[in-house]
Amino acid sequence: MERNIETLLKYFSQIRKYYADELKQRFKEENFSHNEIAILILLSNNKSITTCSQLTFFLGVSKGLVSRSVDSLIDRGLVSSVRDPADKRVQHIRLTEEAGKLIVKLKKEIEQINDKLLGDISEKEIAQMEATIMKIINRFKDE
Repeated sequence: MERNIETLLKYFSQIRKYYADELKQRFKEENFSHNEIAILILLSNNKSITTCSQLTFFLGVSKGLVSRSVDSLIDRGLVSSVRDPADKRVQHIRLTEEAGKLIVKLKKEIEQINDKLLGDISEKEIAQMEATIMKIINRFKDE
């Protein structure tokens, strides 16, 4: 196994894709795209992520794809877009009240997926993985 960040990112990408595929299947009646689901999850879990540029960075997809997904979520009434008063070029994306019920359902489904995937992995193993990831992240912060 090659030890580098790109390899870890590929692993995380595979995990994200699995979750997206599972959630897309579980919410097929809503007809969400993978990116729409990912945006809803990111916005619900990370209050500091509010712009299309940030979503583009965290999702690792094009700005155009993020913009189309955000527009679709706006049309569905699940997110709103508010122009930044300090910088008119920046739009802040926020979940709406309407999204609240859906987020509860999404989180319940994610919990079920977590139980399925992580059920036979010990708390100690998960804690070690998290500690290792945080060690890597802290090194980025030190740079």
